Amino acid sequence: MFILEGSDTQFTFHITEKTKSGQVNDVDLTVYDKILLEMRYPNGVVEYEWSLENEENSSSNTHSYVKFEILSEATKWRSWKIRCDIWGVKDAQKVRFNFDTIQWEVLSSVKVPDGLQTTGSWTD
Repeated sequence: MFILEGSDTQFTFHITEKTKSGQVNDVDLTVYDKILLEMRYPNGVVEYEWSLENEENSSSNTHSYVKFEILSEATKWRSWKIRCDIWGVKDAQKVRFNFDTIQWEVLSSVKVPDGLQTTGSWTD
């Protein structure tokens, strides 16, 4: 997946677990103290905390969706590949939710040259 550098981005994940029999169950995220999206850039690690999003159209009372908001300041001047993991934290212990490390890339944003913003045309 690609993120545009210098833009606000929102990610929503549905956290589930698969049993040995192959059944997929929702994970109740409310039992954790916090959920983190850990983004590893070449020059450091940034962690984003969760925002719980209620499940709609669900017959259960579990909360298995987590939403992360990445603001433009976090990706400004960063255009390269990143590696991400989602963690549940409870009693200072971390549990990794994703099976494989997530691979993303921050793409360089496009800057409209001065003068073209007012003309309304890229061909002037």
